[in-house]
Amino acid sequence: MLSATEIKQMLDALPLPVFAKASDHTWIYGNEAFVDLIGIADFIGRDDTSLFDEEQIDVFWREDDLVFSGQTSTSFEEIGEGTFALTRKFPITLEDGKPGLIGVIIEAVASPEDLRKMRLEHKTAQETNNLLLSQLQSKADDHAKQYEKRLRDLERDRENAQSLAQTDPLTKVGNRLGFQADLQLLSKRYDETFGSFTLAYIDLDDFKHINDTFGHRMGDRVLCQVADRLKSIGDIFSVSRLGGDEFAVLLECDGQSTQQVEGQLKRMADHVFRPVTEFKRDVDASGSLGLTRYPFDTKNLSELKHYADLALMKAKNAGKGHIRIFEASDYADDLRLRQLEAGLRTAIEQGQISAVYQPIFDAREGRIQGVEVLARWTHPDLGPILPDEFILIAGRLGLLVHLDQIVLRRACTELAEFIENGSIDYFSVNASPSDVASLGYARNLLDILEECKVDPGSVLIEIIETAVMEKSRTARSNLEELSAAGIKIALDDFGSGYANYRTLLDLPVNVLKVDRSLINTINERPHLIDFLVSIIHMAKALGASTVCEGIATEEEKILAETLGFDALQGFLLSRPVSLAPLRKAIQRQEEGPVLDREPVRKTG
Repeated sequence: MLSATEIKQMLDALPLPVFAKASDHTWIYGNEAFVDLIGIADFIGRDDTSLFDEEQIDVFWREDDLVFSGQTSTSFEEIGEGTFALTRKFPITLEDGKPGLIGVIIEAVASPEDLRKMRLEHKTAQETNNLLLSQLQSKADDHAKQYEKRLRDLERDRENAQSLAQTDPLTKVGNRLGFQADLQLLSKRYDETFGSFTLAYIDLDDFKHINDTFGHRMGDRVLCQVADRLKSIGDIFSVSRLGGDEFAVLLECDGQSTQQVEGQLKRMADHVFRPVTEFKRDVDASGSLGLTRYPFDTKNLSELKHYADLALMKAKNAGKGHIRIFEASDYADDLRLRQLEAGLRTAIEQGQISAVYQPIFDAREGRIQGVEVLARWTHPDLGPILPDEFILIAGRLGLLVHLDQIVLRRACTELAEFIENGSIDYFSVNASPSDVASLGYARNLLDILEECKVDPGSVLIEIIETAVMEKSRTARSNLEELSAAGIKIALDDFGSGYANYRTLLDLPVNVLKVDRSLINTINERPHLIDFLVSIIHMAKALGASTVCEGIATEEEKILAETLGFDALQGFLLSRPVSLAPLRKAIQRQEEGPVLDREPVRKTG
């Protein structure tokens, strides 16, 4: 449907005068050609009485009343002294529901000399009018053809422009604008028939890997092939590419159950997600689908799109190639997530993150040699939030660096007494790969330690293998700057990934913290004993110490001590505790080796 602005632009572009009237005979519109014809610019809101004489007004209003009653009128009217016009008027309904008209002046003659000549040649006014009408009608036919052609051209240009604006140039399916138009059209159609349809969001799996491995040309080929395969499916109303590797599909499935729709989408996925062959290479294509049904889930189109997005997110979290139907619990989970995101921002801004400390024990002496600092957060309404959950949220929101700084400052303050009196040798804090690879990370950390008057030699930074594997010069530079200042570097969760041992030789790694999965599964996989021994030997060759994480049983503790680990950490020995229980545990170690006593189990 054309907007009011588009209609005005079209009418203003016409060479023919066009005007519109309300039922009280007042003008409500006139295009530029009409203004030029009557020579008056401020006619809007006025009626004929302010511009024409009474005799002319009677003619105008007689024809107008016919049109207001629903008829179409063609009349030859004198619209001013010596000016005659052939006018066609059409009935319209105005926005307030009242009748109106739109008039098109097809031809006008405004030459007094021509009129006098015609009156001399013809004895009566009727003959003169008939001659004028005949001449005007002839010209009108030509102008009408030009007018209709111009309208067709304008409409075609508008449709072409609209089509281009709503089409993805790469895949030739709809874009976001096209998708929105299709969604509104389909919802209106099914509202009239009380039917239903399905909206499915599709996201390709590992598309970045395809681009990185095979190049963007192959990535474009995969997108185009997926789009073509989707378009070939019969029950699909429309296909749109929303951006990147995400598509939207509107599926006509009125009368089908949710199970039938899910089965149909599975068959669709089997058809679409097949290998794509290009340049004599096959590339696997798979994708995740999230779907929602109109009007069963909602009749609000914004909510419908949001629900499809939530279902897609759940499908992607479940792994590759999954199909997920929106459920009410998805919305509840999303509300909780939004609540956590807002709450975490506030907690970080206001310093409401607390710290707990998990002791790390010397494997030979049994004393607490250090503590790992861990973040904790209690939401005011939802209570304690698991670290894995809020740390993931912080990473997604770009708040990890602020979270880590809060924890570091709190540790500097609360652990200063133990560092100064030698009760513990160090405390360790975790650093995300994104932190390590960010400009100024090392300098900012050292500035905090200087501000808190903490010796860098008493601080251990724990990074994971992916941070070590990064080829970022910035990450390498940060680690080297920290090491040069006296801070020790620990490689956390070692053995759980694919560490490049050559990289270990090039980085200042002081401690290897062996992943808990190795010691916890030793009974099922006895060959891991040889692997753990090799890690310990490699650490010694690098001049690094070893920590066995995740000690949960006495058997695991004895095995780790026997294998020769330098330090032990795990729930058997102590869970993460707050400052007060930590102080008591440190005081107890003055009485003797802590590991020979009852393990510290109190939590903070």
